[in-house]
Amino acid sequence: MQDMFIDLAKYRIQRAIESKADAVLLLKADNLTETANRVYQANYYAVKSLLATRMKDSTKHQRVLNMFQELFVQTGDVPNEYGLIVDRSYHTRDEGDRPDQFQVNREDAARMIGESERFICFVREYLKQLIMANPRKGGDPMEGVDECKEEH
Repeated sequence: MQDMFIDLAKYRIQRAIESKADAVLLLKADNLTETANRVYQANYYAVKSLLATRMKDSTKHQRVLNMFQELFVQTGDVPNEYGLIVDRSYHTRDEGDRPDQFQVNREDAARMIGESERFICFVREYLKQLIMANPRKGGDPMEGVDECKEEH
């Protein structure tokens, strides 16, 4: 994989981490609709990080999600559970854009944050494996971030 795409993947996973951290702050402020939006954004950046490893991209959210399903979930490179997490966050965010029709509750928002964290940690490990396989580009894609500690 070209160095430029490794750098792009690392940048995007960092954006995912930042968006997830924003979601935590929004939840603490009881801004539940924005929490759901930020969780989706975190998952979206993590997906785009994965796509960078295949030198794929799109500016259209639906196309990005379709490529993620085709290139990663359907091939088994990413467990189906993460595909479902990304899909749920997309639909919750979409429904949250119509607040007269849908309300995110605090428990759902907290669950979404936890799911997003698991997905981001999975992507981090995936990227670490790719980076270790490329000796010219070392370093942890989430250097200095402790949120992916073993939870077993």
